[in-house]
Amino acid sequence: MAKGSKMADRIRSNVDKVRRNSKSELKSIPPHRHCVVCRAVIKIDSDPPVCSNEACNEKHRKNERSRKQLSILMYIFPAIAILLVILNVTQGGAA
Repeated sequence: MAKGSKMADRIRSNVDKVRRNSKSELKSIPPHRHCVVCRAVIKIDSDPPVCSNEACNEKHRKNERSRKQLSILMYIFPAIAILLVILNVTQGGAA
């Protein structure tokens, strides 16, 4: 049992060392963001959050347009379904 406790103590000490070192390294990294397309490092205040690459800008525009269209459709389709149910109920539900 003594070997197991020694091994556990070594593991704990190694983990503590890594945690201390990683915390000190994280303090030296300046605040930044990442491009939403290629994940490159960009300024923290860049808006939209893409790098200066034209391909990334174009892909971001396409993704935003697609996201907006999907958002609109998510409201329109349930509204149409509810309208059809209301019309069916008010007209006697003749099937």
